[in-house]
Amino acid sequence: KTEYDINLYFFLPNNLGINKYNYSNSQFFEDLYGYVRLITPKSSLQNLTERIENIINFMNLKKQNIDTHFGYINYELKITICSYRAYLRDFAKKIKKNHYGDEDISDLIKEIHVFRKKIKELPTFTENTDSQSLKDLLMFTDEYSSLLTVMYMFRIYDFLSKSEAKINAQILNMINNEIEYRKRRGMSYASEDDSKNEELIYKYSVFKKYFYNILFLFQKRREDAVEFRHFLYAIAAGIAMIFATTVAFLSQKKYGNFTLSFFVALVISYMFKDRIKDLFRQIFENKLFFRKVFDFRNKIYDPERYNLFGFYKERVRFISKKQIPEKILQTRLQKADSSLSTWYTGEDIMKYEKKIKLNNRKIIKSFNDKIEGLNDIIRFNVNHFTRKMDDPSVFLHTLENGMKKLTASKVYHVNLVIEFKSEEEYSSYKVRLILTKDGIKRIEIPEYDIVLTNS
Repeated sequence: KTEYDINLYFFLPNNLGINKYNYSNSQFFEDLYGYVRLITPKSSLQNLTERIENIINFMNLKKQNIDTHFGYINYELKITICSYRAYLRDFAKKIKKNHYGDEDISDLIKEIHVFRKKIKELPTFTENTDSQSLKDLLMFTDEYSSLLTVMYMFRIYDFLSKSEAKINAQILNMINNEIEYRKRRGMSYASEDDSKNEELIYKYSVFKKYFYNILFLFQKRREDAVEFRHFLYAIAAGIAMIFATTVAFLSQKKYGNFTLSFFVALVISYMFKDRIKDLFRQIFENKLFFRKVFDFRNKIYDPERYNLFGFYKERVRFISKKQIPEKILQTRLQKADSSLSTWYTGEDIMKYEKKIKLNNRKIIKSFNDKIEGLNDIIRFNVNHFTRKMDDPSVFLHTLENGMKKLTASKVYHVNLVIEFKSEEEYSSYKVRLILTKDGIKRIEIPEYDIVLTNS
C-alpha cells in the first residue's frame, strides 16, 4: 500500500478579513477542486507504433465480433494516445532547452509519419462495428492524434532557431500535410474564422478528457463519521431528556398532578431541555468531533471499470500559532523580508489536511502498463481572499524629469507552506502569492528563486 499526507498551511494577513468566523469549511471546499491522475506511461514512438500495429492486427482477426472486444481496444488506444502526447511534450521540452541534434528532429519526423500512417487505418474498421462507442473511439483517435501532431510540431518549430532552414522546412511540410488531411476529412483546423477556432479549442478540450479518463481516478465524496456525529447528537438529546424528566418527577412529587405549579415546572423544563441539547451538541462538535474527525472521507475508483483503488480523508481548520509545527514555522519564515512581514503584523492560519491510502496491487492489476506513480492535483480559487481588498492600483508622484503621476500596484502577500509526508520521505516548501483585487499578480517560490507571472 501507499500512504501519504499533504498539508497546506495558508498564512492569511489579518487585513484580508478571512478567519474562522466568516470563512466556513463549506466555503473552503467550494473554492477547492482536486483530482488524482496516474502518471502517463512513458514509451518510445517506435513502441507506440508497434502497439497500434498490434491493435490493427487484432481487429483484423476479430472483424466478425469486434464489438465484444471494446474494453481491450478502448484501453490500448487511449493509453497509446496519452503516451504519444507525453512523448511529443517531452521532446518539445528538450528542444526548448537545446538538448537536441538535427538527426533527432529528422528521426522524429520520420517516426511521426509512420505512426500517423498506422493511425489513419483505424477509421476503416468503423464498417465492421455497429457500436457507436467503438466508431467514435476509432475516429477520435485519428482526429486527436492529428491535432496533437500539428500542435506540438508548431511548438517545436517556435523553439528552433530560424537559421535551421532545412529542419524548419521539414517541420512545416509535415504540418501542412497534416492540415490538408484534416481539411479532407472534415476535421477542425486553425483559420481566420473565429467560430472555427472556437470549435477547435472546444474539441481539443473534450478529446483530452475523453482519452485521459483512462488515467484519471474517480472520487466519490461523503461526510466523514456521519454515524459518530449522530451518536453524539443522540447523547446530547439524552442528557437534555434526563434533565427534563428529573424536573418533571421532582415537581410532580412536590406539587402533585394537575396543578399550576406543576404545569409551570414542565414548561420551564422543556425550555431548558432544548437549550441543553443544543449546548451539548455544540460542545461535542467543538471539543471532540471538530478536532478529531475529518470533514470528508472519499473513495478513489477507476472511472472506466469501477475498481476501488483507495481512500482519502480531508479537512480544513483554522489553527493558532501554538499549533504550528516548528518545521512549518521555519519554512514560513524562510527569506521573510523583514519585521514588516505580515507574520509579525498579524496572520490567521488555515490548515488543509489530506491523507491518502492507495492499494498498489489493485492499481497495477488494472493496467497492462507499468504505472510509475500519480499526480495529485489541487486547484484553489482565491476569489474569497480578494473580496475585501482595496483597489488594485494607487497613484504616486515623482519629480524625476519634472513632476509625473505614476501608477503602482496595491498588493497583498499570502504565504502558503506545502508539506508532503510519507514513510519514505518528507518535504516542505514555501509559496508566496502576490495578490491584488483583480486576482493573482505573481507567484514566488523563495527557496528556488522562482517567480511565476500571471500574463
